[in-house]
Amino acid sequence: MQKKKISFFLENYPDTDYAIDLQFKKDLIQNQLAAKELYVAKYYISTQKWVPAINRLKVIVNDYQKTIFIEEALHRLVEIYYYLGLKEEAKKYAKILGYNYNSSEWFEHSYKVLNKDYKIKKKMKSRDNEGFFKKIIDKIK
Repeated sequence: MQKKKISFFLENYPDTDYAIDLQFKKDLIQNQLAAKELYVAKYYISTQKWVPAINRLKVIVNDYQKTIFIEEALHRLVEIYYYLGLKEEAKKYAKILGYNYNSSEWFEHSYKVLNKDYKIKKKMKSRDNEGFFKKIIDKIK
């Protein structure tokens, strides 16, 4: 019901300040709902209830594709299917993850699940995160 009302306002009044705010709030709500699904799925994973965990993760994949939790949901599906011995299903979700998010840490973890010999490279600390004064002091030394 609320989803229809939000969509109605976004479609009929797209150029208003309210529409920008409403779109932001809609995205925020979507992220919260996806986070809740992932939280429950992780609980089911911790208690080794695979079917409900898979169902919760598939809800994220099907209903919340534009959220920040989609990558982890795909990775968890790869882990569960691999653990259950359904390697083709695990590869299917790993391909989706690799195609859409091939530079993410979740893809690296999924790749490691499917290829046991793969070692995750540790990233070097970049100096971009250092403060301005720290850089100047290093140059003076």
